[in-house]
Amino acid sequence: MASVRSRLVLVLVLVAWLSVAVVGLVTDRLAESRVEAFLRHTRAVPGMSTMMRAMMVAPEERLLGDMRRAIWIAAVLGLAVAAMAGTATARSITAPLRAFADAATRVGRGDLSLRVPEVGGDELVGVARAFNSMAASLQQAEAARRQLLADIAHELGTPLAVLQANVEGMLDGVVAAAPQRLASLHMQTQLLTRLVRDLRDLALAQEGQLPLDRRSLDLGALAREVVEVARALAEDKQVVLDVAPAALTVSADRDRLAQVLHNLLANAIRYTPPGGTVRLAASRADGEVRVEVSDTGPGIPGDELPRIFGRFHRVDRSRSRATGGAGLGLAIVKHLVEAHGGRVWVQSAVGAGTTVGFGLPASEEGGTR
Repeated sequence: MASVRSRLVLVLVLVAWLSVAVVGLVTDRLAESRVEAFLRHTRAVPGMSTMMRAMMVAPEERLLGDMRRAIWIAAVLGLAVAAMAGTATARSITAPLRAFADAATRVGRGDLSLRVPEVGGDELVGVARAFNSMAASLQQAEAARRQLLADIAHELGTPLAVLQANVEGMLDGVVAAAPQRLASLHMQTQLLTRLVRDLRDLALAQEGQLPLDRRSLDLGALAREVVEVARALAEDKQVVLDVAPAALTVSADRDRLAQVLHNLLANAIRYTPPGGTVRLAASRADGEVRVEVSDTGPGIPGDELPRIFGRFHRVDRSRSRATGGAGLGLAIVKHLVEAHGGRVWVQSAVGAGTTVGFGLPASEEGGTR
């Protein structure tokens, strides 16, 4: 298959040669007709001898012959000029394309930091910008993938190390298989199970493949059930739970929505000091049902807010996994809510507590009852 450059050169040469040929043919026909008209006029002039009329024929033929030769010479010169200009033009057009191809090859081999210069015409600049944007997105995705793998390995490593050390100690007879020790190992297995389940749910939600059993349900009644489950955790931390949900109807997966509410409450309780308050409120506005969980905790710095719904993100990195969680709770909340066609938000200030909320499209029958 011919290259783009050779095809461009061929097209430009053909266009130039056809242009010269058309101009030459038109010029030849016009010149011939004008000469013949002139000769007819001179033959009709009174007093011109027969010899002089006969002598006019030879100059006409020489003139037409010279013109035809000039046309062919112009055609040959035009062909040469077109070939040189076409080659230069094709080189200027295909050089950036060759650079894009080389850059794409290097990006495919893993050099995601490569960028191409944004030069040339508007079209080439647009292609270069699109390529650079793609490379930047791939670089960010690769960095996120590596960070995710590192985070997963780190999160799995701690409970696995505890399990391995204790089991090896029991096998060697160094550690007694006491009920308290077995309870500790059971807690580590629960941490692993929860982490793996959360990662699976998060992956399915990100791919849009999380199965949802959407039905009409009373959000207020579901919120009260979840609050009762979380009350033991709040009492253990001496945190007051204040729930004031209205009777609102939404179309959602009951289990997934309960998971969202539980994650929000557990996260708020975890970061609220003893004697503080966690409040859950629900309302309907602008065609959506809104739920907000507020706490009287230390608040979140402004530079942390854009990352609060990220995977494995902890505002207080000094917390252990046992007390601070794996940092997946709010990420799961975000993806589960978005899977329902909703949105999430957070409002916080250092020293003023935090409010995390989400909104779901209100059901057609979903007014306040």
